[in-house]
Amino acid sequence: MKKMERLIGIIYALKEHDKLTARDLADLFEVSHRTIYRDIDALSQLNVPIIALEGNGGGYQINDNYFLPSVTFNNNELLYLLICLKMGEIIKVPNMKQDYESLKYKLLNILDDDKEEYLKLLDRIIFHINRLTPNSYENTIMYTIIQSFLGNNDINVSYYIPKREEVISRRITPYTLEFDGGGWYLQAYCHLRQAKRCFRLDRIHHIEKTDILHDECLYKEFIEHRYDERQICGIELEIDKGLFQTMQSDEMFMDTEILSNDSRMCIKFNTPYKEDILELAFFESGRVKILQPKSLKEELKDMCMRAYENYSKT
Repeated sequence: MKKMERLIGIIYALKEHDKLTARDLADLFEVSHRTIYRDIDALSQLNVPIIALEGNGGGYQINDNYFLPSVTFNNNELLYLLICLKMGEIIKVPNMKQDYESLKYKLLNILDDDKEEYLKLLDRIIFHINRLTPNSYENTIMYTIIQSFLGNNDINVSYYIPKREEVISRRITPYTLEFDGGGWYLQAYCHLRQAKRCFRLDRIHHIEKTDILHDECLYKEFIEHRYDERQICGIELEIDKGLFQTMQSDEMFMDTEILSNDSRMCIKFNTPYKEDILELAFFESGRVKILQPKSLKEELKDMCMRAYENYSKT
């Protein structure tokens, strides 16, 4: 890190914390105490109002009224932001296209003469994450959801159900906003159904924040119990050793216990990714076999029978 970048970093660090010692700053920027002392002296010479507190419990503070200098970025920081920006173009955050375009041009303006070089580089970075392509979102949907999160307000929505081709109004308590496979989803408690539900944002035809408040602990409880509710314990697979070595870094195979280590391995694990396990066993039937639990084996049998019946008619 260059000295000027570190000096600006020290200013931001002191603004974020009530007080930091020389050791705190040295650890943060991975430099020696002597370097920090020189940096503090340099900032003082630049009339940055840093206060040195002596004695036990001492350290450095900065005047709360000090105006921070303009944000500057090094090349790696700019590249990271541009990669995130490219991801942002793909995930299409609802109601934020204008903000996305504005941010893009601000970053490109910073690059100036290096702009074309970075744009060529970004063309070679590709994301494959979209399976859905929603047509549009309700005009105020993102703003309303964010405001409901900030104020712990319930939301009224009109939700389209394709299976029945109808729109139903309902009040929901929003938990989390998630992006998966190209679509945005709102995990929430539905007061009409009196159960947790997942709402696709592009199927919400109308949305408004209500004055009904909910306790923030509901969201925290949802986060705490969500993983446990989906967890399937004691899954045992017989799997081709080469396939397992290819996939063992996949999240669904975390904390796997290897029961036998032959060419056809036997492994045991717990996971909340039931659908992924079924899909793997279905498409890799020659290399994967579900041994336990019985309920999962039965679900796979049903999948295979439905596929067989569908094609046996033709």
